[in-house]
Amino acid sequence: MRVTCRFKKILPGVFLRLAMVLGAVLPAASASADVQPATPLPPAEAEAWTEARAFADSGSPLPKLRVAATVALAGVPTWAARERLLLLAQADVDPGVRVAAVQALASRRDPTLEPILKMVAARDPAPQVRAAAAHAAVLVAAFGKRPATAAGFSLLCPGCGYFYLRQPLRAGAYLGTTAALLGAAVALVGDDGARLELGTRGGGPNTTPTTAPLAIPLLIGAQNLWFYGVFGAYRDARLARGDAGYTYPITREGLDDLVTAPFRPRVLARPWFWAGLPLLLGAAVGFTALVDRDDLGGGMRRLGDPGGVWFLGRRFGTKTGFALGEAYYGSLFLPVGVGEEALFRGALQPGMTETFGLWPGWAITSGIFGGVHAFNFLGQDQGLTLAAKAVPFITVVGSYLGVVAIRTGYTLETSVALHFWYDFFLGTISFIADPDNQPFALRFGMPF
Repeated sequence: MRVTCRFKKILPGVFLRLAMVLGAVLPAASASADVQPATPLPPAEAEAWTEARAFADSGSPLPKLRVAATVALAGVPTWAARERLLLLAQADVDPGVRVAAVQALASRRDPTLEPILKMVAARDPAPQVRAAAAHAAVLVAAFGKRPATAAGFSLLCPGCGYFYLRQPLRAGAYLGTTAALLGAAVALVGDDGARLELGTRGGGPNTTPTTAPLAIPLLIGAQNLWFYGVFGAYRDARLARGDAGYTYPITREGLDDLVTAPFRPRVLARPWFWAGLPLLLGAAVGFTALVDRDDLGGGMRRLGDPGGVWFLGRRFGTKTGFALGEAYYGSLFLPVGVGEEALFRGALQPGMTETFGLWPGWAITSGIFGGVHAFNFLGQDQGLTLAAKAVPFITVVGSYLGVVAIRTGYTLETSVALHFWYDFFLGTISFIADPDNQPFALRFGMPF
């Protein structure tokens, strides 16, 4: 248990004198019993306990003086002080003193106090004491739950960090929603397999409508809900502790805040966004032109050429097809922006900065962000070559997003907005350059 240096300096003065009255806070029947603590104290505190007993024998003080003494005792880092506060919380005749003792116990951040505080919450006759004890039990219990452990459980299993945090309903919501998204994606792909098999029977040209591309946003949504759950468990575990003991703050943003961030004028008006986005897009297009020109349009046709747009196996006019394609990309990249920023800038970067310092933690997180994106190139032709070229650039992009999170008050809304619009506009550029090679532009047919 840690006590701040400032409190240690103050305590030997006025507050330690206030603590000396604590022998008088017991009911009259037990005022002369168990005043001297059984646990040996340092000499200065032993003297204080001796004077406290003498004060008790001389008569009981006013309740507000006992409250002040109880508050002072909260800063005494000894087992005897802890035991005295437990006795006050359960036995003092004045409810105000019992509330002060409960609050003093909560300030000790000791999870072993939870059972006793729960007992006080269940048995004390005064409603204000019961409420204070229930709140204190929750607070001390939070210090028995490590934020990094909560995040680790959620990384292994979507939302499972909330089981660790004793929030089974929330854990079940993450698990159930992720499973539903995955199940729907599998159903769409399986349904299309049967339809395509039927559609290719018989003669003549045949193009079969398909819903298989809709499975991709569902899979992306499931993945990034999982990512967000890692951040959510880490954030909630820290906030349950009042974010105490950390050098850098954790954001309090929820899922709704992050989902709406790319569309909020206040966020879009920040220079970190409107100045940074064109720079990132220009750098990405230029980098792609240098390392992989075909990625900017290796097809034979551009969006403005005749032929319209193929969307889910059907051909639409250019305007309608473009609108459908943009809606598709919006549904694809919004979960990516939220989930990846929540995981990397919301959970990993704060954890790394607490361990290694602000800028070393930022650098490590940026490197991991770039390295993880190497998996995007697995299975492609020359995938390792492409990854070797792309990962350093993605690391730079992640570095900028990390700086934005730091410089905007350790929040995520601006980095989420940047991430979403960066991906969305790159998808749009690719769409315009090569409309026939997009994930939604599937066509199935027979040549006879």
